[in-house]
Amino acid sequence: MTVRDTILAAIVAALAPLAPEVELEPAGDPIDFPALGITDSGHRVLEREVDITRRVMTITIDGFVEGEGGAAPTAARNRLHAAVVAALLADETLGGTVELIEDADARLFAAQLSSKRRLGFAQDFDVQFITARADPALAA
Repeated sequence: MTVRDTILAAIVAALAPLAPEVELEPAGDPIDFPALGITDSGHRVLEREVDITRRVMTITIDGFVEGEGGAAPTAARNRLHAAVVAALLADETLGGTVELIEDADARLFAAQLSSKRRLGFAQDFDVQFITARADPALAA
């Protein structure tokens, strides 16, 4: 298992209690709502040392609730969004898996999913972690 696999597994575990459907790199529309999708959007190098490389990866969590609009679906989206942020920032090291996780940009939108309009959000998180300099799959 690579460092990235370990980080993604920790994120899935933290989010699993929040929705009946939590999918890593979703291949299609969700079926059960509320639903969460987790996408690894790559990383950048922060610094290099003799034996390690410090990196920051961007993870995007997409959340969807039932309802086309109005007060109740909007409130449900807002609650789900807040719960996602709280779950991932409750332990800023994801159980010692990473150096730091921080919330970043968020976007709110309506989407056409399963032939119905749903309210959703996309919340980015910056995840700082360290790998072996010679092999980015290995923890330092």
